Amino acid sequence: MGRSRRLPKKLGWTFRLKAEATRVEGRAEATRFGGRAEAARFGGRAEAARTVEERSRSFRQTSTTGATSICCSSSAAYSSAAAADVNKDGYTDFFFGVADAPGVFALSDGQGRFKVVTAPPETRGALTAQFIDYDNDGLLDVLTTSTDGAHLIRNVGTGWMDVTEASNVSKLYYPAASVAWGDLDGDGDSDAVALLPYDEVHIWRNDGADRNRSVAVRLTGRVSNRSGIGSKIEIRAGSLRQRLETASTSPAVEPADAIFGLGARTEADVIRVLWPSGVLQAETDVAPPAGTRTVAITELNRKPSSCPFLFTWNGTRFEFVTDFMGGGEMGDYLAASVWNQPDPDEYVRIGPDQLRPRDGRYELRVTNELEEAIFVDRLQLVAVDHPADVAVFPNEGLKSPPRPVFHAIATRGAHPPLAAHDEHGHDVLAKVRALDRQYVDDFALARVRGYAAAHDLVLDVGPNARTLLLTGWTDYAWSSDNVAAGQAGMATTPPSLEVRDGSGAWRKVIEEIGFPVGRPQTVAVDLRGTFIGPSREVRIRTNMRIYWDRILVDSSDGAAPMRITRADPVRADLTWRGFSAEVSPDGREPIAYDYARVSFVSPWKALAGRYTREGDVRPLLRASDDMFVIARPGDEIALSFDVNAFPA
Repeated sequence: MGRSRRLPKKLGWTFRLKAEATRVEGRAEATRFGGRAEAARFGGRAEAARTVEERSRSFRQTSTTGATSICCSSSAAYSSAAAADVNKDGYTDFFFGVADAPGVFALSDGQGRFKVVTAPPETRGALTAQFIDYDNDGLLDVLTTSTDGAHLIRNVGTGWMDVTEASNVSKLYYPAASVAWGDLDGDGDSDAVALLPYDEVHIWRNDGADRNRSVAVRLTGRVSNRSGIGSKIEIRAGSLRQRLETASTSPAVEPADAIFGLGARTEADVIRVLWPSGVLQAETDVAPPAGTRTVAITELNRKPSSCPFLFTWNGTRFEFVTDFMGGGEMGDYLAASVWNQPDPDEYVRIGPDQLRPRDGRYELRVTNELEEAIFVDRLQLVAVDHPADVAVFPNEGLKSPPRPVFHAIATRGAHPPLAAHDEHGHDVLAKVRALDRQYVDDFALARVRGYAAAHDLVLDVGPNARTLLLTGWTDYAWSSDNVAAGQAGMATTPPSLEVRDGSGAWRKVIEEIGFPVGRPQTVAVDLRGTFIGPSREVRIRTNMRIYWDRILVDSSDGAAPMRITRADPVRADLTWRGFSAEVSPDGREPIAYDYARVSFVSPWKALAGRYTREGDVRPLLRASDDMFVIARPGDEIALSFDVNAFPA
């Protein structure tokens, strides 16, 4: 670290100078200076709040690729900006510095418009600005710097007051290029670092805010980025409500540490975090450990969105069959400027023991239990009449377009493969013989959720193999995961099928075999015409987190009489039901759900918009006509089908 340029007589405001005007060579190091702190703590004398002029300028919001731009005046030369929820209405407010005039506060009215309030004249020509609660009273204040130094403007609830002189803000010898805030000394209040010209920094330590209590929130992401950057944090303590959003930018637009002033309150009642992944998490056990002011919150490892759930009456209870409609997701971000193309229809296999009549009807329930809005166009029950020794599967499995039209695949006497090995050469045949939650899972996971190292599954399907039946589930990536993967140079490789040629080398014969979107789902792979050598080994290769549970090979000729009957529901009622309890027989994923245990407390946000009114929705489900049932989280569509509509 280079030499200290200047050591001023006064050491800060409610802050004490830790190192001032220190030239940095290579890295910033603060020198702790001795001496007496002469700064007067704020609150030593009362000052009347300055009355500020209010003007009802209209702000213009323009949406471009999802961003919102706000303009105050087409003629003003804006020199800085700060953003935070100042008026505690849950929406972002702004301060704009003006080059040749006092700045302006733009306060949201919660309805997409802003009320403009002229800031005190000391904010004139603000080159930097940032909202902080410097005195931990629960109200966000603003610090600006300009060519005449730093100015601290205190939020007194009903207006703004210049407290620069009262707090003894040190003069800056050069205009600051940027100012960053954080708790440098871990005492529960915000300190400041100003970047000056000539590679100099000016560091103040806050010594005055400890008269009020505070709580700092430290985030650890599991699904989101590790530091939870981009999270929206909200606390409530009695009648006090505060909201901060974390960011990582240069110049800094938010304090580096999420510190919430509590005023005279002893602790927060609840801390709620909306993570970048979309997970909404509320914590009520938020008392900091003894001797600290920091609450550590680790992100819940759960997916807020996936698919609706299907339950069927099995003769004694409603049984969880699977989640479905995953291929119909809209707006899934796959890679840079690449979005998914939804698959609008899906056929779910309901096993013979999963559906039994009740009072002359087949009863099914479609529930929306995650953080999503579902759009349902048509629901039908399709019965396939076939010989008793035949098992029928739909040709499902999500893959890229063009996608095949629906057809039923008849199998007879399907059996496990002759051999099964993973990429390590491990024998995994015992894991794929039956549906027993014993998965082929010995592959390395990538650091991005949904991604893994490239891994293989080699199967000896034996002679006369016609159809491969792969049953499993997918721990898929979200849009944010795909963004992170793209930045890391990774790309999804859907499962492909390879066979050996005459020389024994592997050759890809099916680019995408499809992957399961249900928990579980069976993917049927047609092997006819795929072999190009004497070997009957096949290799499935992917870098997705796909967990195969059962693998069967059908060697029959596929010839079986089948009669397909479709029926529309005789009853379809939309109601708000709640959220089923999560269950797992072994404590591992995939999770199933208990229909009989329902919570009325929503763990999710509800997307803003209009939803279908409760009641009879049969007219909306009778045809594929773009007339949708739009269901919110917690909704259920109760379906009844007449038993007499199907073959006896």
